[in-house]
Amino acid sequence: MSVPVTGSQPSPTRSSLLTEAVWSWDRFWFTPTDPTTICFIRLLSGAVAFYVCLTYSWGLFSYIGPNGWVDAKVNTYMLQELPIYAMATEWAEDNPKIGNGHYYWSIYFHVQSPGWIVAIHVFFLVCILLYTVGLWCPYTGPLCWIASMSYAHRAWATVYGVDTMLLILLAYLMIAPAGAVFSMDRWLAVRRARRLGLPDPAVEPSVRANFAIRLIQVHFCMIYFASGSSKLLGSMWWNGTAMNQVLLNPMFTPMDSPVFLNTLKALASSRVVWEVFATLGGLFTLWVELSFIFLVWDMRWRWLILIGSILMHLGIGLVMGLTTFSIIMLVMVSSFMSAESVRLVVEEYAAIARRLFRRNAAALPPPNEELVMSR
Repeated sequence: MSVPVTGSQPSPTRSSLLTEAVWSWDRFWFTPTDPTTICFIRLLSGAVAFYVCLTYSWGLFSYIGPNGWVDAKVNTYMLQELPIYAMATEWAEDNPKIGNGHYYWSIYFHVQSPGWIVAIHVFFLVCILLYTVGLWCPYTGPLCWIASMSYAHRAWATVYGVDTMLLILLAYLMIAPAGAVFSMDRWLAVRRARRLGLPDPAVEPSVRANFAIRLIQVHFCMIYFASGSSKLLGSMWWNGTAMNQVLLNPMFTPMDSPVFLNTLKALASSRVVWEVFATLGGLFTLWVELSFIFLVWDMRWRWLILIGSILMHLGIGLVMGLTTFSIIMLVMVSSFMSAESVRLVVEEYAAIARRLFRRNAAALPPPNEELVMSR
């Protein structure tokens, strides 16, 4: 009879730890994964991009025309003449000049004719719409990114967070097989296979899908951590008055809404209630942004921090009026959803849409048989 050997297990060597770290890094970035999640992000990002591009249609020349709010003369100065300085290496030195002009690019810097501006705008709208529905994604994806960048760089006076986050998503989506699921490309591939009597083509796990998802996730964590840590530099986030600037700012908040206004009055009727509410709101924001990068990778905590992020952006959308920004941030949050969860959500909403369609169809009056026969 063998006797088990007792004693402490040998400690891992430095080379084994390094090998495991390398393999963990490789698995994190390059494990093939189901492209369902990244295709879901393409669908939502394309819809937001189409909406943003469409809003430029009203007052198009004020945004990107040669005589718009930022006219051609100002653009020329920003692109060719604005001095650019680097940081000095010594305390007594002045910041050295390293060049002139920003490295912006937009097709609207080179187009001045009103007719061509309208034609390009319509072309971009069509490309973004095709990308949203998932048609010719390898080609419409880069065109969608170029379109969004052209508006953000030309109409830079009106750019804010939604444009930045949208460009980040569209850039990473170009890496992924964004048309593998939830797309016209997929529908055409299935239709072509069935016409030839072949089985439906399988949706294969993809390294590119995982790589794009990881880029979005890591970038989102960095955005949150940078936002939270920068808030700590301001005294308002330490003394508990930051929420006052959010809730009492008439430029953002819906003060014309009786529900919102009466809620503020009810909270402010008691000093203690208001101070507790404002302080907890500030602490909740800091907790979400600073702890997200640490908690979201642990499956035991992921659901909690994702719920916190969703609640925070719903609050931003409802209270500050930054609806489109909140939507695009929630799209980035969806990168942490598994493919199975995305499919469940899509199937559930598809079932709801089918039930509504059947209900509306059943409510329609029956056709007039006499009229049909007379035709």
